[in-house]
Amino acid sequence: MKTKNIALSFLLTLGLSTIGCTDGFDAINTNPYEPTDDMYDFSKTDLGGILKDGAVYEHGAGAAEVHQRVKALGYDIFSQYTIGNSVRKYTPNDGYSDLYWKTHYNNWLSILNLIIKDAQIYEGRENSMALARIWRVFLQSRFIDFFGPAPFPKDPEDDNPPYEALKDQFDFFFSELDEAVKQFDPKGDFISGEDQIYWGNMDKWKRFANTLRLRLAIQVSEIDPNLCKTQAQAAFDADGGILNFDEDARVAMEAPGRWGRQYPYYMYQVTWSGPEMMTTSMEKVLTNIGGMPYIYTNKSGEPVLDADGKIITPDAPTNVDPRGTRMFDPGTKASNYKWAGMTPGLNDVTDDLKAAASRMSQIWIIPNDQRNTDIFLYSEACFLAAEATERFAVNSGKSAKMWYEEGVQASFNAWGLSEQQAIQYLASNQKNLWGTSANYDDTEGAGNTKLEKIITQKYIAGYPDISAQAWNDKRRLNLPAFDIPEIRDGGSGTYPNNNNILDASNFIQRMPYPQGEKLINEENYNAGVSQLDGGDKTSSVLWWASKRSNYCTSVNP
Repeated sequence: MKTKNIALSFLLTLGLSTIGCTDGFDAINTNPYEPTDDMYDFSKTDLGGILKDGAVYEHGAGAAEVHQRVKALGYDIFSQYTIGNSVRKYTPNDGYSDLYWKTHYNNWLSILNLIIKDAQIYEGRENSMALARIWRVFLQSRFIDFFGPAPFPKDPEDDNPPYEALKDQFDFFFSELDEAVKQFDPKGDFISGEDQIYWGNMDKWKRFANTLRLRLAIQVSEIDPNLCKTQAQAAFDADGGILNFDEDARVAMEAPGRWGRQYPYYMYQVTWSGPEMMTTSMEKVLTNIGGMPYIYTNKSGEPVLDADGKIITPDAPTNVDPRGTRMFDPGTKASNYKWAGMTPGLNDVTDDLKAAASRMSQIWIIPNDQRNTDIFLYSEACFLAAEATERFAVNSGKSAKMWYEEGVQASFNAWGLSEQQAIQYLASNQKNLWGTSANYDDTEGAGNTKLEKIITQKYIAGYPDISAQAWNDKRRLNLPAFDIPEIRDGGSGTYPNNNNILDASNFIQRMPYPQGEKLINEENYNAGVSQLDGGDKTSSVLWWASKRSNYCTSVNP
């Protein structure tokens, strides 16, 4: 790694300074009324900042480069939430990877490690330490999902740790989350206004940590089912349990017009790179399922008008998941407003193709630049619980069906849809183009197992901000069904040419390490690459996905 830790001074952050010497003439310059490190937890400001920056991939003072390069042009493309705007998005970009690498280590982890170390020195900071430990797990687990084995420094002075095996990191994650939740002291001082996610609600942070533990437990389901079951059960049994309804973890954006402080997709869509296009995979997921009619309206339920004031009547299927009409606007090519996706990985994404495809909704997703960014949704917690209960008989307090239906209802609520609409949707046996229906008890036909239902609904509910977990499920289970990208870079990965959607090897697995690591950290880099079956390639599967499991039973339409 060989990066210089950025040791931010908590005193400087707040514009304060203290003088250590109190003898002789120096004492004259000492303000006896000025708070010092041992009197107040100055790390709260830094902790609040890293909660915000890490949540939305911010880089430095309000810059969104990491989000755009890694989230919008990485996770979103690999999860097939959006199409990107050229085939290059299926080709690694070393500059993007290097930016993520340096920001993760030099900014996010460096600050968290300093907060944790200071909490070991000064009394009364146990709660700040507990939250920093939880957030460090959140950020590091997301980071290694992108690259694979990677350094995991846990001390500010540890400036060149080895590439740690994923299994070892997951073991640490589980124990760290367990200890952090137990470390919280309700009688102790805790962050409040600086926390723009839960505003200092300790109980919600406990449930966040437990639900993160459940997420990580499910992630190892294929490589170690026993560990999955044990840790999933521990997550439910831990103090507070998992997230409750209406405890979504979201962070608010602010400062209109400021790069990196606006809702990221607003910036991309409105002020910069243009609309994000729907993929054919997403189109097939959303079409017909639930048996509800396609209705294109604004938030007030009124028809949407074109530039000439005429009502837009899109060329669309009769039935579309009602959330889909809020996620995507129809294409506008030659005034033919069509609800349709674009094939992923096209060699040349022309302006005509863009105009013909549905794009991220201007009405529901980016109505203003301060839309909250989703980090961890209650709906995902429900679908994690449903899978744990259905597949591993975890005692979660509810049946898998109850968790599944509650997750759908939570997702409908998040998109401004009614409980009655969710009930109607869940009763439908009408299948999407992959063969999956919403009714949990209907398992007839290809593509319609209970696991396919759970992951399909989890996939829909996470759009657009939780694409990292959608990509994890694709690598872990080969679910939901995806179209195979037309072109994948043969130089960066080895992929079969069988066009078989049931072959998990057809889909991208990771991003290569930054080239600088090979040049300046060769010994550690080589040790990291040796842990990958296939080398430093986009096709090399990660430890938790190495079974190459396929639970997809769909037929390619």
